[in-house]
Amino acid sequence: MTKLLCLLALLFVFSAQTFAQLSIQAIDAAGDSITKGFNASSSFPCSNGDQEQYNWLTSDTHGATLCGTGSENVFSFRERLECEFGIDILAKNPNSAASGARMLSDFVNQSNSIKTYLNSQTGQKLAAVFLGHNDNCAGTLGKVNVSCTSSDLDPNNYWRTKNDSFEREFRKGLDILVTTPNTKIGVMSPVRVSQLCNFQSKSNCQTGGTCQFLWSLASICASLTRDCTDTRIIDSYTTIKAYRDILKRVTAEYSSIPVGGTTTVLMIGGEMVGGATRAAGTNFVYSDAPWNYKFNADQLSCCDCFHPSASGQDTVARFAKQGLSCSKTAPCCRETGDPLTDGKCAVTEKKRAFYNGIF
Repeated sequence: MTKLLCLLALLFVFSAQTFAQLSIQAIDAAGDSITKGFNASSSFPCSNGDQEQYNWLTSDTHGATLCGTGSENVFSFRERLECEFGIDILAKNPNSAASGARMLSDFVNQSNSIKTYLNSQTGQKLAAVFLGHNDNCAGTLGKVNVSCTSSDLDPNNYWRTKNDSFEREFRKGLDILVTTPNTKIGVMSPVRVSQLCNFQSKSNCQTGGTCQFLWSLASICASLTRDCTDTRIIDSYTTIKAYRDILKRVTAEYSSIPVGGTTTVLMIGGEMVGGATRAAGTNFVYSDAPWNYKFNADQLSCCDCFHPSASGQDTVARFAKQGLSCSKTAPCCRETGDPLTDGKCAVTEKKRAFYNGIF
């Protein structure tokens, strides 16, 4: 009898969790230009602007065919859910992401926008977080900048966001989202931006030259791409890996807080943060899939050689929804401890491995 009761209890928990997933009714996102679909059409003439109908999370272009991808061929996270469960899912339009957004300056405002929208919806909700790329890329061309006056930017690392400042703003944003009832908070690792330097010779459809030619003219993550030297690759990778490690560690910490419990109060980045109360029905999931995925040239927009193409957006949607499976035929990036090798994803993991998505 005791074993039967335990089994029934486990089935109840499983059923409750499954029901919560099945009943997701609304989604929104904190993110940057990736989540706005910037230049995703990857065709000339280039839009050089947001194309949200291509974005990996909230785009919805299938019309009456729930399992269709739409004309842009991006089967978004939202569309995959609608196809699987045969229901329409609401999403903030436009979503709360913004091109150029950084964790440092934008996550708190985006979190407030997400909370306002999701609180106006019923049922289970999803808030996705996909930030950090511009904290890595929005710096200066020169590595050392003695004139830097911001305490949040590193004068010895291209004016990139300092680790403590990045973590402070992440915690502040999570303290807003954690108070939003019945919400799954899905935190995505950043992509290894340093992989861009694998595509220097890719054709650019705006200049007629290569990606490296475009990068030499335009300020597109210039601290990395201006000449893709080994030093720039190592510095970019080391920085964004630190951001990724923060996202992973802090998400795990918040996930361990019980309902009704409060987030850790601490001094970080010159400010006191924490003390938010975890709402009922709120839970966390972290995905390392973007970090481990090895992108190919077709998944990079030919317009700016920086943002995902439609194929890249579709790929992000796929592993965000169903996770990332790595194998001999689909190798992923392997961590070797060498920042140059790891930054370029030069060594791949061919053993079977799986990284969950945010669903």
